[in-house]
Amino acid sequence: MPLYRLVSDESCPDFVLAFESLSGFFADETTDGQMILEGVRNAADARPATMDDAVLEVVDDSGEAIGKYWLGCFTLKPKNILLAPDGADSLEVPSRGGEPFPHAQAIWARWSRGSVQPREWTRYPAAQHGDWMHVVQNAWFTSGKHAMRYGTGDIVIDGKGLSSKDSFYCAIGEAANGPGGYFGSNLDALDDCVRSGSERGPRYSVVWNAVETSRRVLGDAFVDAVTEIFGNRGVDLR
Repeated sequence: MPLYRLVSDESCPDFVLAFESLSGFFADETTDGQMILEGVRNAADARPATMDDAVLEVVDDSGEAIGKYWLGCFTLKPKNILLAPDGADSLEVPSRGGEPFPHAQAIWARWSRGSVQPREWTRYPAAQHGDWMHVVQNAWFTSGKHAMRYGTGDIVIDGKGLSSKDSFYCAIGEAANGPGGYFGSNLDALDDCVRSGSERGPRYSVVWNAVETSRRVLGDAFVDAVTEIFGNRGVDLR
């Protein structure tokens, strides 16, 4: 199954280009402004197309979009297509820049295969927790959910398992909204989620176990800022 498809809602509503992987997108900078779509399905049959609202979709095994990236202007020309003898054709297209998460593609591939398991993010090295959080946030809003709490009961954070601010957001997202759940990716976004949850949902408390351990890893300033956010929104933190 292809992991990606390129679509256009208005400029070319019938245009769909499916492919298996890409390079030059999940990186700080693309190679001389180019992005390579790899494993393009039926590349030789692709007709020329120009659109100004191209969207890159990440799809699961059932063909449902689980992630989306806005690309904007896109032009497909026959000369862009690089045909391969084994049928693994590729397409070279201009890129305005990608996403600075080099491990996101592998994480998307995992998400495409089915439900995320509890604490699955901890199986990845600490340096990749930001990539995991990027996928969480993109998938959350692609699914139509809002920046708020959907779970019930207290939010329980394991302070011993935190290695960075990214891991904190991974942990609180799962604690608030289940595996793969989102509850902010920075302090402002956390405040939005806490505010919305306080206004719309039932009251809850936050239990931060081993908070002193978290302070040593995350720093006093960060822990105090999080504490202030919950306090300002009337959420009990203990």
